[in-house]
Amino acid sequence: MNSRKFLAASLLMASASFAGGIYTNTNQSAAFIRDMARDATTENDAAYSNPAGTGFMNDGWHLSLNTQMFFQSRTVKTSFVNGENSTYEGETFVPTMPSLLATYKTGNLAVSGGFTVAGGGGSVEFDDGIPTFDALGLSLTRAMGMMPPKTLSAMDVTPSLEASMYTFGLTLGAAYRFIPMVSGYVGARYNYTTNNYSAEADLTKLGMGKMELDVEQTGWGITPIFGLSFQYKGLTVGTKFEYNTSIEVENDTKKMPDAMKSSLPAFADGAKNNADLPSYFAFGVQYAILNNLRAAVSYHHFYDYWADYSGDEESTLGGTNEYLFGAEWDIIPSLMVSGGVQLTRFALSDEFQSDMNFNTDANTFGGGVAYRINERIRVNLAYFYTYYMGYKNDKEAYGTNKYDRENQAIALGADLDF
Repeated sequence: MNSRKFLAASLLMASASFAGGIYTNTNQSAAFIRDMARDATTENDAAYSNPAGTGFMNDGWHLSLNTQMFFQSRTVKTSFVNGENSTYEGETFVPTMPSLLATYKTGNLAVSGGFTVAGGGGSVEFDDGIPTFDALGLSLTRAMGMMPPKTLSAMDVTPSLEASMYTFGLTLGAAYRFIPMVSGYVGARYNYTTNNYSAEADLTKLGMGKMELDVEQTGWGITPIFGLSFQYKGLTVGTKFEYNTSIEVENDTKKMPDAMKSSLPAFADGAKNNADLPSYFAFGVQYAILNNLRAAVSYHHFYDYWADYSGDEESTLGGTNEYLFGAEWDIIPSLMVSGGVQLTRFALSDEFQSDMNFNTDANTFGGGVAYRINERIRVNLAYFYTYYMGYKNDKEAYGTNKYDRENQAIALGADLDF
């Protein structure tokens, strides 16, 4: 059935990224949550944000330990072709998204690495299904001669859906300060992807019994990373380029009705799908206006169209652009307050948007504090809120969808120096 093919595409493109491009997480520290523009930093989170900048650190060990909690909601409002109107709520709660960044600096050499959640990071639950599920009822009841046709929810049939996506990353690289003002970096990240999709619907009322889908996907890929940083007096400039990461995930299908195997081949046991992480360019500038006041700006570009996604999804994408601004103020030597803004602008065609996977332009506002307990320990506490602009006219065969999202995060981190 065509509706089932729509379902397959929606599930395979499900994402739960929190800050960054469509599938990439750039929020790898509590410092990012409170400041946003971190691409020219030379503090402990530079191991991710500006790895070439680690060449300007003091000699010794520099660690950044972080955990982030996310609350994300997705809303789909649908006007079906038969006149029915429904609202579907999807919820994501991530109690902890950890990261560990580490740098060892000696002389002109700095070796750095870390553990991060490079993509995804949570699960999306639609307890009442999604419009594509509900629309199955229209074709089924029409085939049964029921006029006007009805959606599944109109017949008290409530399908449920849950999808999760995680890409865990282990990074290792080295920076070398060639001259006092310039440092270069070469490194790589190993990525392990695990995705889970589960769906359930009791179609006994329609003579089809109970239908269940339970699929796990796994795969891996390597990301080459290069960086360059410049520092002169109060000015620091950082750049980083992550190459496209080719990842092919393979299905381990635990549950799938025989009747669905021919119409959902993408979920067949052993089937393989593409799930790349796109190339990513970052550029940042930070300037110390005063001894206790710093301002920073950054730019990110994600080359989504160079990646390889399931269902040729990349053909529906342009590049994603992000513009970031941040400032830090040392109120007293031990206490810093900071704030930042991230403006995310996607270049998505109408064909990309679906009820399971949709993205809209967004503005993120973050802020927080950093408190230095002593010369070896500093604690970061931060919060951000993302306002999405919505998407109001996605026309599907079954009707018209309006999309909206909301995202909030709380982050706690500790920077250790010794």
